[in-house]
Amino acid sequence: MTTTQKKMIWAWPTRAFHWLLALGFISAYLLGENDNFRQFHFAFGALVGVLAVMRIFYGIIGPRYSRFRDFPISLRNQTAFVKSIFSKQNIYAGHNPLASVVMLAIMIVGFLTAASGYILYLNESQNTTSAGFYFPEEAHEVFANIFLVLVIFHLAGIFTDLLIHGKSGSFFSIFNGYKAVDTEDARPNLVQKTYGVLWISLAVIVFFLAFSLPPLSGNSDRHNEKTGHEQSENDDD
Repeated sequence: MTTTQKKMIWAWPTRAFHWLLALGFISAYLLGENDNFRQFHFAFGALVGVLAVMRIFYGIIGPRYSRFRDFPISLRNQTAFVKSIFSKQNIYAGHNPLASVVMLAIMIVGFLTAASGYILYLNESQNTTSAGFYFPEEAHEVFANIFLVLVIFHLAGIFTDLLIHGKSGSFFSIFNGYKAVDTEDARPNLVQKTYGVLWISLAVIVFFLAFSLPPLSGNSDRHNEKTGHEQSENDDD
């Protein structure tokens, strides 16, 4: 009986993105409701935004399996995958069809969450009192919750793959980059490694820049005052 050799699938830039994105989103989501940690919320949110944008470019220039053209997102692939989802022989070297859709959605929603958060910060820091003050806040919350749902789907897919495919599946490749699949190594070249260094470095720099943004003072009071004013108008009606 021959044993399939492990091949490099996820190079270090992809793995670094994965874990930093997880750290950034979880931290930003948990700290978002606590005014004492607003600067950390801004910083981790900015980290997520930069990671997501840079990952989109990496999906164009990155090594195989990290490129979007390797994502089997077509309806035909989705249908075939669903029909054979519990087959132990159905192992994908890169992302499987459903995981490809979820990862693309995470990149897009991650950027939208960060961008809407930045718009919200600008509105609040400039004492905006127009209707636009409320729209970014609502949009930001919606995007953040969609992001959370996508993360839950992602985790469910990982653990399902672990149960079905065991050590040959995706779970351990998140940590070491290797899968036991019959394919070629997808090691990054010099350009891709350089981009990876730039990618992670820029994300960390923006994290500290966002942490250094002028803190919002009296923000909650303004929000409560406006909410109370609207409530009074409703009572008068």
